[in-house]
Amino acid sequence: MIAKNIKGKSFKGCVQYVMNETAELLEAEGVWADNTKDMIYSFAMQRSGRKEIKQPVGHIPISFAPEDKERMTNDFMIQLAKEYMLEMEIKNTQYIIVRHHNTGNEHLHIVYNRIDNNLKLISVNNDYKRNIKTCKKLKDKYSLTYGKGKDRVKREKLNDPDKVKYYIYDTIKAVLPNCKNPADLRFSLKKFGIDLEYKFKRGTNQIEGVSFRYNDIAFKGSKIDRKFSFGNLKKEFDKNIELLQEQAKEKQSYVLKEKEQAIREPQVQQEQPPKGQSHTGKKLKGHTIGGVELTSEQWQILENGDFIHLEGLKKNDSTGNFSSYVFLNDEKDKAFSSKENPDEFIKYGKYEMRIRDKILIEGGYITKAKVKWWGGLNFAYPYLWKEKKADINYKESWGDPRVQKAQKEKVKTQIVISKEKKGQRPKI
Repeated sequence: MIAKNIKGKSFKGCVQYVMNETAELLEAEGVWADNTKDMIYSFAMQRSGRKEIKQPVGHIPISFAPEDKERMTNDFMIQLAKEYMLEMEIKNTQYIIVRHHNTGNEHLHIVYNRIDNNLKLISVNNDYKRNIKTCKKLKDKYSLTYGKGKDRVKREKLNDPDKVKYYIYDTIKAVLPNCKNPADLRFSLKKFGIDLEYKFKRGTNQIEGVSFRYNDIAFKGSKIDRKFSFGNLKKEFDKNIELLQEQAKEKQSYVLKEKEQAIREPQVQQEQPPKGQSHTGKKLKGHTIGGVELTSEQWQILENGDFIHLEGLKKNDSTGNFSSYVFLNDEKDKAFSSKENPDEFIKYGKYEMRIRDKILIEGGYITKAKVKWWGGLNFAYPYLWKEKKADINYKESWGDPRVQKAQKEKVKTQIVISKEKKGQRPKI
C-alpha cells in the first residue's frame, strides 16, 4: 500500500481526472454524485466560503501491491480509504472515493475538500511523515504486502530529476556485484554515462563520501539509497572480493576434476525440434556436434562464448540433416541450436534479451543474460533462470545463484560439523 498526498487549486481538473472512462465511484460524501459536473459544483460551492485559500483541493492516490489483488474488493477499499482519512485527520468534509481499472495494479483516488463543513481549513502539516506512519499502520493491521521500494516504481512515468535518480540507482545495482574497489565502480558506471566523484577527508586520501552525476544532475550516494553511501558500498566491495575468491577456488577445483576425467564434449540441443522428436541428442566423441567435426578455431569460438553456423547437423532420429547457429551454455557442457542469429534481441518477460538467453532459460539452465537497459541505451547482465521448465516467470539475481547456493550449503555443512563436535544432534 502506497499513498501520496497532493494539494491543488482546481476541483474541476482533479475531479475530471479521477472520473475517467475506467473510473468506478465507490462512495461520495457531501456532494451531488449524479455526474461529474454536479460533483465539481458541490466542491466549488463549499470552497467559495474560503476564497483566500489558494489550494483547497486534497487528492490522495492509493495503490496496492499485486500480491493483494484478490483481497481488493470494493468494500475493503472503502474501508481502507476511510481509515486512512481518519488517521490523517481528514474528517467532517466532502469527499469522493474512486476506483480505477486502467492499470495492472489495484488503486483508488480520494478527492476531498480541505475546507471542511464548518469552513475550517484541514491542515496538511507534516503530511509526508504522517502518511508513511499511516500506511505502515494499515499494512500491519490488515497484513498487506510491503512493497519492494524502488524496484516497484514505474520508471517510464518519471520525470527529471527522479528519472535520473532511478537510472543511477538501477545502474549501480546492476554493476556493483562485479566491483571490488572504488576504481572498479567508477569505471563500470562510466560506460553508462554516469560520473562518480569521491569526497576525501581533508588532507588525506581517505574516502568519506560519494556522489553520482548524470546529465548534469547529481545526487549524494545516500540520497539515491542508503545502501549506496560510501560506507555501505565499501562493505559490498569486501563481500565481492570474498565471493570472487570462493569462485576462484571452486573453478580451480573444477579444472582439476576435469583433468582427471575423460573429456566430455557437448551434445546438440535443438531450439524447436520437429514434432514427435526429442530435444535430447547423442553424446559424441571428440570435438563433434550433431555429427559435424569442428575445427580447432570453431571450438575456440564456442569456448569464448560466441556462436558458429554449422551445416549438415544430424537430427535426433537420423531422418535428415539441418543447418543452424550453435552456441554453448555458461558451463560449456551443452550445445544449443538456433535458426536465427542467437545474439539478436527479443522481448521475453521483464527484459529484452538475446535469443540465446531465452533458449537457455526455457531449457532449464541458468544464464548470465545480456539485456537492454533503459530503452536499449546500455546493457546489463543479470542471472536469469527458471526453477522448473514449466514455470511461467523466470527468476532473477545480480549474483551467480549457483555460487550463492554452494555457499549456503557450505555454511549448513559447517554448522552440522560444529554441532557434531559439540555433541549436539543436528536437526533433520
